[in-house]
Amino acid sequence: MLGTLKRHPKALLLSVVLHLLIIGLALLEFSGQDARPVVTKQGMVDQTIKAEVIDQKQLDKREQEIKKKQANKKKKELDKKLKEKEAKKRAVDLKKKKALDKKKKADAAKKKKAAALKKKKATEAKAKEKAAKKKKADTKRKADAAKKKKAEDKRKADTAKKKKEQARIKAEKEAVIKKAEEAKRKQREAKKKAEKEARLKAVAAQRRKEAELKAQIAAEERQRDLDSKRNKYYSLIQQKITRNWRQPANAGSKPLCEVKVVQGPGGIILDVTFGKCPGTREYRLSVEAAVLKSDPLPEPEDKELFERNIILKFKPKG
Repeated sequence: MLGTLKRHPKALLLSVVLHLLIIGLALLEFSGQDARPVVTKQGMVDQTIKAEVIDQKQLDKREQEIKKKQANKKKKELDKKLKEKEAKKRAVDLKKKKALDKKKKADAAKKKKAAALKKKKATEAKAKEKAAKKKKADTKRKADAAKKKKAEDKRKADTAKKKKEQARIKAEKEAVIKKAEEAKRKQREAKKKAEKEARLKAVAAQRRKEAELKAQIAAEERQRDLDSKRNKYYSLIQQKITRNWRQPANAGSKPLCEVKVVQGPGGIILDVTFGKCPGTREYRLSVEAAVLKSDPLPEPEDKELFERNIILKFKPKG
């Protein structure tokens, strides 16, 4: 126990103070008990004097008995106080022991808690360090992955760009080839079209020539027919005028006379004039009379041969 008190000087000091306080209280109580018997004794003396029946011996004896009782009582009280003091001391010691045990337990708990906290902190620190290492590793892994992805993206972008450029070059080449082929196709089509047009033109020209030739032949045939009909028509007019001509007495020579006749529909003679006619006046008058007598002039077979103004070459026979 002394070893325990030495380890805890504050508890030792507190114990000494408590013991001194208990001793002081006991002394004070003993002093009070001594005074009370005096007061009692004085009362008893006064009572004896007043009564005058009690003698001094009895009084002394009585006083001794009283003192003895008081001494016994004081002893009992002192024993009781000592017991109480010892009980209090034991209680204090027990309390101190409990407090010390409690303190030990608290210190042990505190130490355990501190150890647990230290362990926890160490575990947390280790976990943090592990987490930090993992985070660092994850960061590095992510950075490497990002770097790899960036490189892959760049490679893909370069590949896509290269493919795009190749596609562009291919498209340009194809466009050039297609354009050339289209030009060739158009050239072939133009050539075919030109050849076709040339053939059509040749055919048309041939047909035109044939048509023209046919037309020419037809025209010539028509012209020959018209000429024949015209000759016949003029011959009929000549014959009719000749039939109606009467040679005058003084006609003289009978030269070729150019007669200009204006006729209307149906061969009606509207006017008669002369062109070159070197014969005599009587000759010209006989020719004019023959023409007028031939009214109406014969009509042509073809209406196309009708002419308003006709020039006749008249020369009588014989």
